[in-house]
Amino acid sequence: MLHAWVERSASIVANYYGRFPARLVAIRLPSAQGEGVGGGRTTNESGLAIRVSVGREATAESLSKDWVLVHEMVHLALPEVGRRHDWLAEGLAVYVEGVARAQFGNRSVADVWAEDRRSMPLGLPRPGEGGMDETPTWARTYWGGALFCLRAEVAIREQTENRVGLQTALRAILNETGGYGFDRDMSEVLRIGDAATGTHVLENLYRGVKTAPQAVDLESFFERLGVPEDPEREPFNDRAPLAPVRVAITAPSS
Repeated sequence: MLHAWVERSASIVANYYGRFPARLVAIRLPSAQGEGVGGGRTTNESGLAIRVSVGREATAESLSKDWVLVHEMVHLALPEVGRRHDWLAEGLAVYVEGVARAQFGNRSVADVWAEDRRSMPLGLPRPGEGGMDETPTWARTYWGGALFCLRAEVAIREQTENRVGLQTALRAILNETGGYGFDRDMSEVLRIGDAATGTHVLENLYRGVKTAPQAVDLESFFERLGVPEDPEREPFNDRAPLAPVRVAITAPSS
């Protein structure tokens, strides 16, 4: 059961990135009380390792709904960019987990957008907060980072007539840097991603948010994508201006 869970999680991440992000990683699964999956952590202290606690009463069904292991495996695909940029590492893991699982058929598309609708506002700057490199709160680190990724995704697809998206940039970053086992400068990482998509989206978006709070009209943003207020109860608007972009984001990966 645990073996199947690990293999499925690895397959989800490999499907998104075109390959699994690491040649070798130790997976440690200490037991805990309960039936769910607990916290996880990815480290590179004496070799790549992922540690995730698993409830002793966990079932195949509960493990099939888990997001934690996929989240941790996504960390393997981004090189170390410095503590000041933890928001990018965590934001990517939050964003890619949902998209990758939807592409693989392990999570419903409606559920992914419902969580984005519900949680992306947490990533908006509050009064007195600075830019992304200056506000290391939980909300800005995880959901502010995820919002950066979603904005980049949409902007890349708009500028390329929906031919490529953030996934193309992230695959290039993994292939050219080697992922989490290596240190890279933030500017280099963004430049690699932009070169892969033929845009300057990542560099320009980062320049706008790194030291200054940047408000986003999320209602208008989701409306243009055709995402209703409650995607699990209401239909998507396929006539919205960016509806094709929304559909392409979670379409099965080639």
